[in-house]
Amino acid sequence: MSFVSTIPVPDESYRVFSPAAQAEVAGYVKRLADGLAGRRIDTLGVDPAAVPLFAAEVEATRATIDSGAHFVLYERIDGVTGILEQGVFAWVLGNLLGVPTVQNSEGWKVIEVYDRGVGTIEGGVRYHQTRQGAYVHNDATADPDPIDYLLLSCVRDALVGGESILIDAATVHRKLLDHPDVLAVLEGDFWFENRGMAEDQRLFRAPIIGYDADGKPLIKYFRVYMEAAHAKAGEPMTDEQVRALDFLDTLLDQTPVQYRLRLEPGQSLVQADERFLHTRTAFHDRFPSRVVDPATDRAEDVNRFMFRIWSNRA
Repeated sequence: MSFVSTIPVPDESYRVFSPAAQAEVAGYVKRLADGLAGRRIDTLGVDPAAVPLFAAEVEATRATIDSGAHFVLYERIDGVTGILEQGVFAWVLGNLLGVPTVQNSEGWKVIEVYDRGVGTIEGGVRYHQTRQGAYVHNDATADPDPIDYLLLSCVRDALVGGESILIDAATVHRKLLDHPDVLAVLEGDFWFENRGMAEDQRLFRAPIIGYDADGKPLIKYFRVYMEAAHAKAGEPMTDEQVRALDFLDTLLDQTPVQYRLRLEPGQSLVQADERFLHTRTAFHDRFPSRVVDPATDRAEDVNRFMFRIWSNRA
């Protein structure tokens, strides 16, 4: 009998900020939150000079995200309390990593990830608005341009489920090298759509597997979005493309290529989006789905809830 398990999370990918850095950023977050006065979090200006200790410790993790394990889990910050402050902290962290980018047609740069109870991905709803699992993907599939960093900051975990599953493109690529016929198809162009990113529908073509200037693999994948894009383009996937995607999905479903972790309240996860795939297991919440107001709701009264930020290097 043989046993299989997920990839252990490396030590370099788990970071605890020093007490001094935590106190510094917690005080700054409170000052920013107090000055919001009903505005959106992503209207706040962030001054790195206001948190030099914290900024330096964040910068010390960048190499792990860019060229190491490609993800870092940051432990919670003492003194950051409540939904609003966790969102402001995520905004500060996202600004220190780079320049936050727009994530929807309204121009928002901070997105609240929780189940709205409004439908399914198959019905056209965006992934972050559901409690569905599966659908391994990276986030920059709705735009031709990649994003450097995907940040998720946890306010509340689910009652059951909601584990994060992380998969490095380099690991997938090494497996695909043994199947050059499949790899060749994935290096070809597929249709993608800008779901939720603009009022006007826009389709574009891109490969699933690409390469950077140094020949290292990059990835762009969200099968259900791609299938919808092919249908809208009036160009169904070929049998060869379908078989290649079936092979890829089977590969991504294998535990030996996966990291698994469960974000706890206050923790933040950052990954290199174009070098990494992710998904989550389906989850069950404590309460019926409803709209959450970060300014007035208490963390203990809400369901699984996270803040999401996309950042590009400055």
